[in-house]
Parts: sequence; structure tokens; C-alpha cells
Amino acid sequence: MFVEQVIGWIFGACLGACLGSFSNVIAIRWHAESTVFGRSACPSCKRQIKARHLVPIFSWLYLRGHCSNCGKKIHVQYPLVELAGLLLGLIAAIRHEPFSMYTGPQFWFELIFSTALLAPLVMDIRWKVLPVEYLGGLSIIAAIINVIGFGVVTGFGFQTRLASVILGMAFAGLFFAFQVLASRGNWLGIGDIWLGVYMGAVLGWPLLPISIYLAYLIGGSVAIGGLLLGSLHRGDRLPFAPALVSGMFAAMWIGPLLYDWILTAWT
Repeated sequence: MFVEQVIGWIFGACLGACLGSFSNVIAIRWHAESTVFGRSACPSCKRQIKARHLVPIFSWLYLRGHCSNCGKKIHVQYPLVELAGLLLGLIAAIRHEPFSMYTGPQFWFELIFSTALLAPLVMDIRWKVLPVEYLGGLSIIAAIINVIGFGVVTGFGFQTRLASVILGMAFAGLFFAFQVLASRGNWLGIGDIWLGVYMGAVLGWPLLPISIYLAYLIGGSVAIGGLLLGSLHRGDRLPFAPALVSGMFAAMWIGPLLYDWILTAWT
């Protein structure tokens, strides 16, 4: 039994690293407005990268962070995103047995829709833009999977799951849209609205408001810490996607426990 668990963990970690590598491709090529299809090439010399140099994390370490053709540095984004994918895959495999017919669908849902956020995360950190079409399309897919009972919103009837997803998406969209309108785009951007809708489609209600609360708690803590340390100054604009993504992950992993604690505390 333990051996099967370890195999599942290794499977989840390796698959997550590969999806992290693909997230790098999506982020770079979406920003460059090029197709995600085709062989990977060095951004500097444009020469195609050999297959043996495309192994997530290990290839970057083996090449010491430099292109094997031109010797130029390879951005540290690549191994970091792949490592993040590895950790997300490992966590999903620990939480849901990948090869079980009962928990397998939840494993795939969590793995795919958590690693899918790595590309928007990179884009917001590096270029302060979010891929609206990408987030919108994935929101529809996540909502459908949740409604039919193979996502995070499980254990309820069809109508309850449908209401949970619609309420989560609507609340997130209106909540962030109000802030965009109220601040005239100074607090948040259009992309943040769609990221919120994505969170609602993945988490549903009541995990969505928990994720938003945790996101503002995380983002506010980082901002205050930056101001105290002097690395941030009043008027600096920080990308909000990292906080939203962190809040979504936290709500996915510990949200049900927090929700049960809230109900217990208020009843």
C-alpha cells in the first residue's frame, strides 16, 4: 500500500513538473503573441533546443542555467515554475490518490487547474498582464467539470453544485469589477476580474470568499512587510495575481477546515 502511494506521489510530482514546463511555454509565447505549438528554441540564438535539454529542472541544472548553443543565460523563471509545478503535483497526489477510481478525478482536477495558474502568475509578475481569453476558457471548463461532480465541488446534488459554481463566479466577477470601476483601474485590472471568475469556477461557494479573504490577507501582509523593510514605497503598484493564486491554493487545501471552524464558532 505504501509503495503504491509513493508511486502515486512520484507520478504526481513528475507530471506537475512537466505541466510547469508547459506553463512556461504558454506564458512566453502568449506574451510574444506566437503559437504554443512547435519546437522550443533559445530566446537568444533562436536555435531549437535538443530533447535531452528539455527535462524539467534537471536540464537547467545540468546546463548551469546557460544555453548549450550560444551560452547565454536561461532565465531562472524556467526551473522555478517547473519546481512549482512539481510541488503542486506532489500535493495533489498526496491529497488524492491518482490511481483510485474514487479520488482520481479530484487529483486530475486539482493538478490541471492549479498548474494552469502558473502561466498567468508568471505573466503578471514579469509583464503585469493577464491572459483574459485563457482564463475565460479554463473557467468554463472548470465550471462544467465541477457541475458534473468531478471537481472540488463534490458530494452535493446537481442543482446544488450548479448553484455553488454560478454563485462563486458571479460573486468574484462582481466583487472585482466593482473595485476596478471604483478605482478606475488603479487598484485592479480587467485581468484580475477574470482571474477571480476562474477562482469561482474552480472553488465554487463557499470556498470562493474564503480564498478572497486569504488573498487579501497574504497580499496585505506582503505589502506591509515591504513598506516596513523599505523595499516598497507608497504608490508602488504590485501585481495582485500572486496573492489571488496563493489564496486560491490555500482555500483549496485548507478551506473546508476553515469553513467547518467558522460554522462551529458561530453556531
